[in-house]
Amino acid sequence: MSVTPRVLFVHAHPDDETITTGGTIAALVSEGAEVMVLTATRGEGGEVIPDELGHLEGDRQGLARVREQEIAEAMRALGVRTHAFLGGTTRTFEDSGMEWGSDGHARPAQSMSADALCATDMTTVARHIAAVIDAFEPHAVITYAGNGGYGHPDHVRVHEATTVAVDLAEWRTGRLLYVDTPAEVARAAFDPDQDGFAAAGFAPAEHIPAKPPVDRIVIGQDVTSQLPAKRAALEAHRTQVSVAGDFFALSNGVGQRIGDHEYFSVGAGTEVPTDALSDGQAAHVLTGLDLAAVDAQDHHAGQARSAQAAPLRRDRSPRRPGVFAYLHAAVLGLLIAFLGAMQHLNVTVAHLGGTPVILPWGLALSLLLAAAGLWHVKTMYRSSSPMLVAAIVIAVISYVFGQPNWLPGADMIVTGMLRSVAWLLGPMILAAVFSFIKVGPVTDVHRADRTR
Repeated sequence: MSVTPRVLFVHAHPDDETITTGGTIAALVSEGAEVMVLTATRGEGGEVIPDELGHLEGDRQGLARVREQEIAEAMRALGVRTHAFLGGTTRTFEDSGMEWGSDGHARPAQSMSADALCATDMTTVARHIAAVIDAFEPHAVITYAGNGGYGHPDHVRVHEATTVAVDLAEWRTGRLLYVDTPAEVARAAFDPDQDGFAAAGFAPAEHIPAKPPVDRIVIGQDVTSQLPAKRAALEAHRTQVSVAGDFFALSNGVGQRIGDHEYFSVGAGTEVPTDALSDGQAAHVLTGLDLAAVDAQDHHAGQARSAQAAPLRRDRSPRRPGVFAYLHAAVLGLLIAFLGAMQHLNVTVAHLGGTPVILPWGLALSLLLAAAGLWHVKTMYRSSSPMLVAAIVIAVISYVFGQPNWLPGADMIVTGMLRSVAWLLGPMILAAVFSFIKVGPVTDVHRADRTR
């Protein structure tokens, strides 16, 4: 019995799915594949092109509603029946915004909202994507290359998070593909001397926006037959894309030809067979991928799918640290405060050339204990909040020990000594520093591990 391919496309904003992979999406749908498009944000920070829609510029919620309608229309043009925004009904990720740099590439905006995709812990984003992978069980996942295409920070974040999500998910995806473009193809697409460019009325590129390829491109899918669907989907994204004949432009007004080939590198999973690369590139994103073998990894899930029942899988939705996390942090902070207060005044006096030198090893040991404990809480719960609770407990208990009339033995902390002052301030300084360090799973994983 033949297996129906299931392919998941993960993109950052409405219109990205069409610009970079619209032809491949339409081709897969026409072949009978189940295609799902997952969009991370609603493109709230996008620049608006048509003058008649200029009132949406800066109206993040208003633009989001319009772009929801645009991508729904684009999905109809491409034939996609399954589309979702990342987070579903439980979480909204917003457009992080961008600016055009002098080199023609995108760069991060000077500010972003608190709910922006790039302001969110990458592990949180990855877990939401992993939950979709577990629900859809794709044979292949397709997203951006590490260069983000033209450098948009949200594209780069989706690349990073999707790569991690493939490892986090219980479902073992057969192949992870990255969208990329050969340098010579990018130059040809922006060539102002090509036929029809002048009639389109777009500006020529001073710099090629597309960044150089990151990895070896092994798939070049010919989507010429799907160009009408791809063009219709581009036209649906009217706030972001201008279309004229065989060309389109983004908000920078720079024209480029609508691609009749879409290119991919393999990021993880099953490689493209060598014999399929005899002519340079494979012709299809699923070339050499054994769909039945991917499905065979989980017989019970296959049965559930055939019975049109959702597979029973552990809920992988990200959760905020619970009460236990804060209780754990408070108890750990109490222990560190007590041990550090007892230990921090210990010193050894060494004589160097007849000069006595005080070596405050007790303070060093106490601060090392505090650093280890705070970092443990930070990494265990992937959040700074429990760590800050532990640091506050250390500070409060240490302050209490420094009050000579409050507790017996309160002389453990002598506020007139530099070592005690360092102990009183040190844990809070450490916590402040650790708060700015992002914690996520290791992404440098061997491909063999990803295909287990």
